[in-house]
Amino acid sequence: MIALPRFAVGMIMARKLVAADNPHDAIFASRCGTWLSPNNVRRQWREAGADTDLAWVTPHTFRKTVATLIKEETDTKSAAAQLGHSSEEVTATYYIGCHIRIFGRRFTIVSQRIGDRVTHQPEYDMSLDLCLVPPDA
Repeated sequence: MIALPRFAVGMIMARKLVAADNPHDAIFASRCGTWLSPNNVRRQWREAGADTDLAWVTPHTFRKTVATLIKEETDTKSAAAQLGHSSEEVTATYYIGCHIRIFGRRFTIVSQRIGDRVTHQPEYDMSLDLCLVPPDA
């Protein structure tokens, strides 16, 4: 089972209605109707974000957004399962963000442990209008 936030279900259902027919019944297929290659998706993402303030965002960045959204819709156990983690602790510590409000705007704080220090990673989630700013910005 895959846990999805409500807005994602609506988006995927709408996309399915306009997706080209393909032998895999894939919602996001290549122009030839085959599965998308992860390398091609990463390359296309880099090209699309090259001249923007989002150049730092990678497909891996979205894993944190997915974990946080799934935890909000269901629980940490479901988020860990979706990411393929054997431990809820890893998911809770490194992938699920905590929310704060500043001047009516919603921010999410996600930390990443590097060696013995914790750094705050800037992230922007377009689906939730979340903006994380590194402490030195």
